[in-house]
Amino acid sequence: MNRSKSLAATSKSITAMARKRSSKIMLIFFLLLSLLAFLSFLPVFASLPSLPSYSHSHDLHFHLPRHQRLHRRQKIGVRKFEIAEDKFWKDGKPFQIIGGDLHYFRVLPEYWEDRLLRAKALGLNTIQTYIPWNLHEPEAGKLVFEGIADL
Repeated sequence: MNRSKSLAATSKSITAMARKRSSKIMLIFFLLLSLLAFLSFLPVFASLPSLPSYSHSHDLHFHLPRHQRLHRRQKIGVRKFEIAEDKFWKDGKPFQIIGGDLHYFRVLPEYWEDRLLRAKALGLNTIQTYIPWNLHEPEAGKLVFEGIADL
């Protein structure tokens, strides 16, 4: 009888030790998993590449005399986009559109550049949007293109 009590006590202590060890292993596992999840999202907060700024020299192109415009066009190079053979072609090379939506009226204007940079960092090369006309013409004949509606 004493021996069976001793075996039962030993069995209980082994079970208790196994539970403690199991809970320690689970804790370490979840800590490592949490660290891995955190590190996988860390690149999202890295600095983003800058967008090329728009140059107003393009606007001046149309005010130049014809011979200077032709020279300027040769200097800059003509860019071409077309659809042929069931493909998109950009500057003579096949082009695959990888796009996403950005609804400008749902994002504050000060965040537009950030959202475009993030889309570019994700590999998008095309942004699609739609224009909610009721935002731009709340009343018949009254057009609004300021603030959040500034395209």
